[in-house]
Amino acid sequence: VTTTPTQMAESGSGPESSRSFFSYYGQNAQRLEMVVAPEELEFFAQQELVTVVPNFSLDGSASLPCIGGNFGPFQPNMPTDVPLWMATMLHNRKKCRIQPPGWMNAEHLQGIFDEEKRSSTSFQPLPFYYLEVAQSLFRENPTDTFGAEGFGKIRDLLEAIRKVRYHKIESGLRKVENADTIKLNNLAAAECNLIRLLFKGSLDHFYELTKNDKAWKEASLASVSLSEPL
Repeated sequence: VTTTPTQMAESGSGPESSRSFFSYYGQNAQRLEMVVAPEELEFFAQQELVTVVPNFSLDGSASLPCIGGNFGPFQPNMPTDVPLWMATMLHNRKKCRIQPPGWMNAEHLQGIFDEEKRSSTSFQPLPFYYLEVAQSLFRENPTDTFGAEGFGKIRDLLEAIRKVRYHKIESGLRKVENADTIKLNNLAAAECNLIRLLFKGSLDHFYELTKNDKAWKEASLASVSLSEPL
């Protein structure tokens, strides 16, 4: 049976999909004590660069000085790279058009999805904040950036990729036995955050067991030495 990205992303096909699409931590997310909240990850992602096509000019060839660097110049119909927060601000003021990032291409994402399904032990390289960047762009009039048909396809592919990667993380952690280190390459920020949450409780529990085991061994040695005849 062949599973298509659309079938895997049925939960993300409704009008609220751009919100529920990133339910990486399930319905109990609010009760989980995240080291880094999903909202904080999205805040960090605002520094990621995206390409915009301005429809205004800013003092000829002048750049716009910001804390994170100088961005521009801004000339009509001349693409330039700016942080995600600036792109969304300009877009909301109808001062630019946001170009989809190169990795948010349906053909490219289809290839990522196929490779993710093919390999059960490796993860395909994606931007570290790919979920958070996608969420921000999907929130800002996505049909204007991706087109009506393109938006739906890209959304479904990203949701399918997210589910496949989550399943591999979950399956991989179940197989961990007596490992001091675990190597997981190409994980994204949300995926690292999820693993951090799972490992925190597991390692705390392991530490308690180790500490109790050490105390038990010391007590056993002490009782043996006391029982020996002088």
